[in-house]
Amino acid sequence: MARRFQLPAMANLITFEAAARTGSFTRAAEELSISQPAISHAMRELERELGVALFARRHKGVETTEAGRHLLEQTQLGLTLIDQALSEVRAMASGPQVTLAVSTATATWWLLPRIARFKQQHPDIELRCITTDTDLDLSRERIDLAITLGTGEFPQHQRWHFVDEEIFPVCSPAYLREHGAIVDVQALTRASLLHLEERYRPRLGWAGWLARFGVTLGRSTRLFRFNDYSVVLQAAIEGQGVALGWRHLVEPLIGQRLLVRPVPQAVTTDQPIYLVASRRGKLRAEAVYLRDWLVEEAGMAARP
Repeated sequence: MARRFQLPAMANLITFEAAARTGSFTRAAEELSISQPAISHAMRELERELGVALFARRHKGVETTEAGRHLLEQTQLGLTLIDQALSEVRAMASGPQVTLAVSTATATWWLLPRIARFKQQHPDIELRCITTDTDLDLSRERIDLAITLGTGEFPQHQRWHFVDEEIFPVCSPAYLREHGAIVDVQALTRASLLHLEERYRPRLGWAGWLARFGVTLGRSTRLFRFNDYSVVLQAAIEGQGVALGWRHLVEPLIGQRLLVRPVPQAVTTDQPIYLVASRRGKLRAEAVYLRDWLVEEAGMAARP
């Protein structure tokens, strides 16, 4: 006799996963683009079918019961396996593809100058690059790998060290010719400083960088503010001021003499940059190739 799975409606399981994960029928409704009453109805239907309470309704949101927590864990595992299988089947039709999420600056100043080498080594792999300055749900967005800043605590992710976060001032040679040499860190407060306003991830800014050397950012210091690091670097190249440079991004520009270091001081933070992947499911072969290539390239760039 053929095996018959005793499963509730798949839509109800997907709805349950969203509601249990977010702890809110309202947030689950927003995520799934359906109404909150529809979420409530689906969960009552699922509880009736299973004969057990999955949620404890609270004044603010909902909490999963012991049965709900068990079902959530197993449902996420099952949905992840199904999603991975579907991705693999799609890849069979379109050829091997790997998706990498990086910041715009990393894509522009680090990845693009190197990516031809990966294509030469793996001409059959299609690379899909997503630029974002926020941390995405890698499984939900079908992202194989991402480059991100962190302390190394990634409970939902596998991680591999990419580069240390080393930061130092940079400017164009033309800026120094026009404004004169910057003799020490204190003199930076009299320069035009190009400042990154990071909205989503905390970054060391000028005030914090200068404080590492006992220097206070004065009220008279001229700050030009940008919310995109690629624009910050382009402004520095154009001679508009002094920017904080992340070593792995600016070293090629220094090698080309587009930028110089006006002072030798640098700060290495306790937040290295990591390559991460979701713990859900095994990395596909093409993702392993890209991971190994990225780690190797980063290591080569870090060597003197």
